[in-house]
Amino acid sequence: MPSILFINRVYPPDSGATGRVLEHAARSFVKAGWDVTVLATAASRESAGETVQDGVRIFRVGILFSKKTLVARALGYALMIPGLLLKALRLPRHDVVVTKTDPPMLVVIGPIIKATKGSRPIHWAQDLYPEVAEECGVLPKGGFLAGILRRLSTWGIQRHDLTLAVGRCMAERLVGRGISSEAIRVVPNAGLEGEIVPTPCALPRERNALRETHGIGDAFVIMYSGNMGRAHDFTTVIGAARRLQEQGEKNILFLFVGEGPEESLIRREVFARKLENIRFLSPQPAATLSESLGTGDLHLVTMKEGMEGLVVPSKFYGVMAAARPTLFVGSKDSEVARMILEHGIGQVIAPGDDAILAEVILRYRADPDLVKSEGNKARVALKALDLSPMILMEVMQILPVMKALD
Repeated sequence: MPSILFINRVYPPDSGATGRVLEHAARSFVKAGWDVTVLATAASRESAGETVQDGVRIFRVGILFSKKTLVARALGYALMIPGLLLKALRLPRHDVVVTKTDPPMLVVIGPIIKATKGSRPIHWAQDLYPEVAEECGVLPKGGFLAGILRRLSTWGIQRHDLTLAVGRCMAERLVGRGISSEAIRVVPNAGLEGEIVPTPCALPRERNALRETHGIGDAFVIMYSGNMGRAHDFTTVIGAARRLQEQGEKNILFLFVGEGPEESLIRREVFARKLENIRFLSPQPAATLSESLGTGDLHLVTMKEGMEGLVVPSKFYGVMAAARPTLFVGSKDSEVARMILEHGIGQVIAPGDDAILAEVILRYRADPDLVKSEGNKARVALKALDLSPMILMEVMQILPVMKALD
């Protein structure tokens, strides 16, 4: 039986988008007849140790980690890498070892495991560091530390047998780093959305508990659902909301569902500008995700300028599953923008162009059939994407001896 080891900071039931994506892939390898192990960190001392979930053996390593300050987070990430490496070296040899990008710089341990145990290493790039830290202002752009980390990251990636990028834009960034295009495959973070069932969006409204509970009624809802992180552009959204309020548009609501480091900043801007057309809701339970996403008539996905290819927002695929158009505020070169333009499932707005965003919202509100048709096309386009068979196929190609399982 072929064996594979995935290494990542989190794995369900611990929260984190990278963990949910990994769980989907791990289960697919179990179904294909692989011996699957996951190495992750423990959310608490009590959760450290070995467990088995859905045929996946999980080892959780207890490592001190705090998100209270940037220094504490950086120190925690730095300690995770040797802690995960030492545990990986003590585990039995696996045919394939897959490192993700959580924590940042985890890529450096792949070549070490290859040299000591002979495993075939794959790097699954969810983000590109240190570029993300530079663009978010965590590290000085082009600084000494960023330069060292970039050279170290490139060294690690070049010594993997294969690198998986979550978008074409990220693959292009990797090539720009000096990684051979022949060693890169594009595998989107899609396929986790099977539990999302589209709900009708046309007037008159179908019964929706979230709308009823929070008094949303028949408002035309532009929803941002997910992490409000430093990589995302919210200035353009707030500007569009201000314009629509000043124009007297009273039945349009911007609904932020989730949390994140930028939430307090957004709330301060909403308060300072006295915006009555923006509301906030806490993250909704996974069991009600279909209804939550269905509350939005349009969905927002945003990315700050310069972030294209460094991150690819996975929330986009949930929006597609919910059969809703996406308004993407970000570069036209990003994977999300390319998908929207190729399939006709939304609009791409340049960061800072809040006037165009407001205009586009009014256009969709006036045309319910457009909302419905683009949403349906999004759902159809999603069916062609699923990371599980893509990853399995790529792994099979670097392990010729395993081809009998294909």
